[in-house]
Amino acid sequence: MRAVLILLILLAIGPAFPAAAQDSHYWDNQYGTKGELLGGLVVGSASDLSATFYNPGWIAIHGDPSILVTTKALEAYTIKLNDGLGSGIDPVSTVVTTSPGYLAGRFSSSDREGWQWAYSYLQKVKFEFDASAVRIETSPGPDPLTFSGEAFRTANTSEYWYGLTISRKLSENVGLGFSPYVAYRSMNSRTQLAAQGLEVANGFGQAYEVQDFSFGHARLLVKAGLAVELDNWSLGVAATTPSLGLFGSGKVLANRSYSGIDFDGDGTLDDPYLASDYQEKLSSSWKSPLSIAAGASVHTGSTTWHVTAEWFNRVPEHRILDPIPYRGQSTGESFSYNSSLRLKSVFNFGLAVDHRLRPRFTLYGSARSDFSALPDDTVGELLISNWDLWHFSVGAGFQFLDIEFTSGLQYSFGRGDNERFVNFNPAEGEDVLGDTTVHDIDYNRIKLLVGFNLPFGQSSP
Repeated sequence: MRAVLILLILLAIGPAFPAAAQDSHYWDNQYGTKGELLGGLVVGSASDLSATFYNPGWIAIHGDPSILVTTKALEAYTIKLNDGLGSGIDPVSTVVTTSPGYLAGRFSSSDREGWQWAYSYLQKVKFEFDASAVRIETSPGPDPLTFSGEAFRTANTSEYWYGLTISRKLSENVGLGFSPYVAYRSMNSRTQLAAQGLEVANGFGQAYEVQDFSFGHARLLVKAGLAVELDNWSLGVAATTPSLGLFGSGKVLANRSYSGIDFDGDGTLDDPYLASDYQEKLSSSWKSPLSIAAGASVHTGSTTWHVTAEWFNRVPEHRILDPIPYRGQSTGESFSYNSSLRLKSVFNFGLAVDHRLRPRFTLYGSARSDFSALPDDTVGELLISNWDLWHFSVGAGFQFLDIEFTSGLQYSFGRGDNERFVNFNPAEGEDVLGDTTVHDIDYNRIKLLVGFNLPFGQSSP
């Protein structure tokens, strides 16, 4: 009977591990040389060619023909589930990887009064998660039990944006711009559980479960921006349209089996069990919301203050994949996949500053919010990132041989909570299964920021 209990524990571990997490944050990654050090808070100020993403209205006002390359910086982050599988049992996912990159360039034009053209590429989302739990033990007594079990969850999410920007001056100090983007999102997630128990009296029992899904989806969206620059201040507004789905596909896999187990405790082993399904070439869908941003900057001597706020609309419930229900091979029991997702509206804000110490040397700093769009009542289904993030960055920029270099550090942290699904270390009176004790989830990240702005041709007067 004890073997049965431990096997059940392993079969229930799956929901205790999160899927791809940072999918529910819109301000996680920022772009550009100055733009990244300023935390992306540049909707109302001209920073660099990252304006193709933040506010394309600035492209026509500032016409330096240059190519901007933001190198793939390094970042390290951890997600810790405090007491996630019982008191003192804290699964941790630690990832060291390169940060999402950005590349933008301008098509040179001798006519600075007409439409200006630029292009951009950015990795909007990059997230990896890998956590596991392992338990191996032999219990003492006249009928010892030898048990081994493992559970792990991996998830990877990427999203790339490819854009072409057009922008022109409406007057000497007012610019209007549009950046249509084709966005491609890919995601895969796998949960695998395995457990074996050997008991002299009851023999050998084993259980195995796999849940795997992956998809890719392309969609179209447009950024539009208006920029105004005056002597000591500037402002801007930008809007991002809801996305329009283009095409996509995905697949799902489910496999659950056990044998040598007496679930009902009547002294007779139950029949072997198998419920397995695989579906591919499924249509996929991913939706991103309408957003509206506003920003401003104020110049006071050698110091410039930047402020930006952005509102993101809710995303109504929709199915990412639409697999059909299936029946288990051994019992005929019907199973359905849950691939629905909805997101709530979010309002983010931040403050940044740059201070020019010398003509070729500038200091930067920023702080911004990054609130989760995941509703609390959906935690534990497809996503788990209900934690709100805060990002702080500092850095410096300098010029050498007309090339502008920037470097800096960013620290991000957040805390959320989730219900404990499994208790590997129950105290007296606590349940092993169905323990709904709330545990904390901590997120921490250190990011190294490096970039450069490379001139390409000469500016027009």
